[in-house]
Amino acid sequence: MAVIDIKTKAQFDELTKTTPFVALQAHATWCGPCKAISPIFAKESEKLAVPDKFAFARFDTDEVPDLAFELGIRSIPAFFIFENGDKADSLTGANPPALQKLTASVAEKAKGEVSRL
Repeated sequence: MAVIDIKTKAQFDELTKTTPFVALQAHATWCGPCKAISPIFAKESEKLAVPDKFAFARFDTDEVPDLAFELGIRSIPAFFIFENGDKADSLTGANPPALQKLTASVAEKAKGEVSRL
């Protein structure tokens, strides 16, 4: 599944209402570390996303500043995990092993949700 590009806070709010698990990347076009880790985030999405259960999304902090403000972002790249609309975890910095560990743990939860249906 492709990473969803969030263009408005309303779009993000709708995604977290309709998808139980969301991994969100905050980035900016001028951010070198963001550019370095974005392909890894995209690869994790292709590998771990579960349709209608676990989505991967990203937004540019310069284009959606109200969402960046709401999340209290002070440095990027930043990653957030949302579970049933609530912020459940976060990670700051371009740390591929930590990102992979975080998304894998959420994927396990999402798969558990699917198997209980």
